[in-house]
Amino acid sequence: MNPQFEELQKRMNHIGNLNNYLEDLLAKIPGNLLSGKQQAKLMDVLLDDSDLTSLLEGLKDPRPPRFVLVGRTGVGKSSLINAMSGRYLAEVSDVEIGTEEARRFTYESDGQVYFEVIDTRDIGESEAFTKDADAEAELAAVVKAFRPDAILFLQKATERAHSDIDVESAKKMMLSAGYGLPMVGIITHVDELNPSRIKDPADYPPGKLALMEDKKGQLRRIFKEQKVPVDAIIPVSSYIEWSQDPDDLSEVERGELTIGFDGRYGIEELLDFLEQSIDIRAAIHLGMTIRIHKISERIALRFIKVFSTLAATVALSPIIATDIAVLLSLQTVLLMIIAYLSGRDLAFKTARELLVSLGGIGATGFTLRMIAQQGSKFANLILPGAGSAISASIASGGTYAIGKAAVAYYLKGVPEEELNKVVKNARDEFDRGLE
Repeated sequence: MNPQFEELQKRMNHIGNLNNYLEDLLAKIPGNLLSGKQQAKLMDVLLDDSDLTSLLEGLKDPRPPRFVLVGRTGVGKSSLINAMSGRYLAEVSDVEIGTEEARRFTYESDGQVYFEVIDTRDIGESEAFTKDADAEAELAAVVKAFRPDAILFLQKATERAHSDIDVESAKKMMLSAGYGLPMVGIITHVDELNPSRIKDPADYPPGKLALMEDKKGQLRRIFKEQKVPVDAIIPVSSYIEWSQDPDDLSEVERGELTIGFDGRYGIEELLDFLEQSIDIRAAIHLGMTIRIHKISERIALRFIKVFSTLAATVALSPIIATDIAVLLSLQTVLLMIIAYLSGRDLAFKTARELLVSLGGIGATGFTLRMIAQQGSKFANLILPGAGSAISASIASGGTYAIGKAAVAYYLKGVPEEELNKVVKNARDEFDRGLE
């Protein structure tokens, strides 16, 4: 197993046990900065948030994503899985799952499971299946027990026949699961669209890109006609030339193949969609196994979103000035978590110094924003609740900006002298989101 994966998993699991992790962090806060009552308030705010709880559970217990693949023979399912992982994965068939209409696979490499998949390749191709209620019920039971994270509907870009039948099959898969699922329409083999000789996505001419848009529109219309909700339609090319011919190698040797020519298109967009749409545990595993260089940043951004909301909760306290220590401690904890994701274990003093440096000393600096935040609470004397709402917006936006600066500094290597610019841009980004 990848040592970097193991180290990152260890760190995420540690953060996931937030009760213990918070005790470690809060123990580093000097006693004169946060009273026992304020410390209890901070713990209550953190541990009562459902979004944070979901994120922590995902960090403690990531698992391989589970997909149901719907598509005809030759549509490129295994090629898509390999393209998503960037590795030539071993396709391992599981034990009998109780139906002849589907097979269950795991896709593995070096003892690491990347995906769990049910391939319903025969559905739509077999008229007997569409008329066999027992077979349909068996498959429905299998899909429901599998509890997939998403249905991936695959259609080859150069073919359109039977699309309506296949979309109907995808609809049955969604209903069989028994709960709302992301449905992704994936148009495969877009590299084979004219001019098919051009395999490098950087060289795709406008005409080829226009054909992809036409294919997207056609598939979207079919989903609409069949009254099947589809969350995204993504054209992809899984075209990869491996360093050696996989057919000439053993299974172990295939796992060591490297990419000789990379003709992949749309795969990053697909991975982005899945990471944002599927169960958090599966999304974290997906990022850790496939895009380990990006996963820390993505997890940090999730923490920023949660902590920005928590900052607003703290700031809604109607009592003037009582929440400043709690809010600043909350922001410092966010900095320490992001630093920890980067592999650094900060002392509270070091994180606090960076927080202060991000505050700025000018009229538009964060320090005066905090003063303005507290001043806004005087509005409560005139219109109860109005000042606290203003205060919450300022606190939330400031926390968001500080988190983004921490990502830039610890995960992207942006120099400290450039962080005030990052903070300003993040504040503007946050404010635009409120418009």
